Amino acid sequence: MKNSNFEIPIFPLNGVIILPGSLLPLNIFEKRYLNMVEDSLKTNSRLIGIVQPIMKKQNKDPSFKNIIGCFGRIVKFEETEQNTYLITLKGLSRFKIIESNLIKRGYIKSNISTTNFQNDLNQISNDKSFKFADDKRLKMTLKSYLNSKKIDSNWDYINSCSNFNLINQLSMICPFSALEKQMLLESISIDERYILLVSILQNTVNPNEKQNQIKH
Repeated sequence: MKNSNFEIPIFPLNGVIILPGSLLPLNIFEKRYLNMVEDSLKTNSRLIGIVQPIMKKQNKDPSFKNIIGCFGRIVKFEETEQNTYLITLKGLSRFKIIESNLIKRGYIKSNISTTNFQNDLNQISNDKSFKFADDKRLKMTLKSYLNSKKIDSNWDYINSCSNFNLINQLSMICPFSALEKQMLLESISIDERYILLVSILQNTVNPNEKQNQIKH
């Protein structure tokens, strides 16, 4: 995007993130979000921002609101016989919410800034600087994680994927907590996300072992 500040519709989804370069299929059925999709399709950009909503801490401290999300472009659209929409978003860039407003169509629109995430578009296709291309830890730890969760997996597919391509897929689809997903989303770089992802997987398999955590 040429401008670093602009307005987009926001779709709040707990436990769901989208990352730059990744695809996110969605089933839209609530009236307000049907309106959101229809309005987005009328624009040239077809953008929708995904943000995890307000989450409460377990110790009942005041809730906090996530202001970091990622927007994607609608690249696939289908209307079903049940009058719902099946869409697919392709992640483009993370953003910071500046101001939000509930509009008459029932959904939230936010003024956002991408100033702190100018490298997102470059990282989608540029993996030359990725430090962990040949690192074995991710797939080794992933195998233990999937076994511990008793999750069936296609290892022919997994082994065919590079570490670079696996990072965002796993960050999005693994059943991590909302907080863990938010940490992965907000990782400064793809290298940092890799280290954090391996750490989360390791801590799930071996919760009593101390791991090197990335500080946020």
